[in-house]
Amino acid sequence: MSIFLQALLVALFVTIAFIDSHTFQTHIFRPIVVGPVVGLIMGDVATGFAVGVSIELMFLAVIFVGTALPPDPTISTAIAAAIAILGGGGTELAVATALPISFIGQIAATFQNSVINIWFMHKVDHAVEKLDIKGIRRNNMIYPMLVNFLLYGVPTFLAVYFGSDFVAQIIRAIPDKLITGLSVGGGMIGAVGFALLLTTIKSKRMWPFFLLGFFFASYLNVNMIGIAMLAVVCCALYFYFKLDDQNNHN
Repeated sequence: MSIFLQALLVALFVTIAFIDSHTFQTHIFRPIVVGPVVGLIMGDVATGFAVGVSIELMFLAVIFVGTALPPDPTISTAIAAAIAILGGGGTELAVATALPISFIGQIAATFQNSVINIWFMHKVDHAVEKLDIKGIRRNNMIYPMLVNFLLYGVPTFLAVYFGSDFVAQIIRAIPDKLITGLSVGGGMIGAVGFALLLTTIKSKRMWPFFLLGFFFASYLNVNMIGIAMLAVVCCALYFYFKLDDQNNHN
């Protein structure tokens, strides 16, 4: 398969992934999915999977909060995996460039949400006033989805087709102050997201489980997989103890 066709297929998949993130939310836009798919297209699934897993861990706690957009993991994974495969399978350079690339995606997403989508919504308002059903459909679904190809598909195609040197030039062209600001803001988003999630723990009986996980993570340096397994065990114990308590009362 030629590099042109590979770059085109990766760009099309990235576009579909972004459309999915805005519509059906099947999570094909997550790095752990994007990496292997790009690897399949580029002919090295193992490297694509390795890059996808590494970047998934980087963005695991980064969530969308309100209008604050975090660095984008989808386009960064696609380009990083392609660079790793084109470079011979080494993932170190790819993972190192994933974060700067994610800032490019963040800039594009911010521009899309704050400028382009608002413009389309005004077009929808005008179509509603005229009872133009086709206009509503075009400006609410079709045109915004096609913009994804221009904002994310085209840069991905150029990055894969022209290689790491092209990506490096783009990264160097971004002002340092802009990258620093986005980096600080993106880092805060994860903390804000977790704070919002903690407010959903209304039952006081659940807080000891949270504190147990915090203790294991902070003082015993247990990784995310270990914490997840601990959570499974705690859920199972809670379920069985509650079941026994119900049986005893009956």
